[in-house]
Amino acid sequence: MGHIQGISHIAYNVADLEKSVDFYCNVLEFEKAFDILVPDNIDELLPGHPVAALKGQTSLVYLKAPDGSYLELFRPLPGADISSGGPNYDRMGYVHLSIIVDDLDAFTKVLREKGIPLDSEKTLGPDHTYTLWIKDPDGNRIELMEYTRDSYQVVYH
Repeated sequence: MGHIQGISHIAYNVADLEKSVDFYCNVLEFEKAFDILVPDNIDELLPGHPVAALKGQTSLVYLKAPDGSYLELFRPLPGADISSGGPNYDRMGYVHLSIIVDDLDAFTKVLREKGIPLDSEKTLGPDHTYTLWIKDPDGNRIELMEYTRDSYQVVYH
């Protein structure tokens, strides 16, 4: 029987692929791993699918986090509704992405230098972890966390 090894990736449909890649790589320090292009024979593979309009273009980009996990960013398909981003506390599905940082104060300084608006100041949560909130270019909430020696995520690891 197989066993779960961890999380491979989290995927997003984004309004502007290049803008999102820039944000995640140049602000949050992910590394661009690879692109996947829509193949020239897409009409044979997926007859009548809207992705055919993107033939020869990048359809998605994988970004690698330092721990080896990935974000997968999808270019919107022609005609897609791109108005559904943002925090999702009132329906099932995506709520937020949480990223571990080693020094939240230093990282906050970098965010401010890059002109990234903060949705909160640094706070110590009930799990004994420092957090700060920002949003990506599509309004998706991102929680930046710095573990302490008393953080539940460390104590119960």
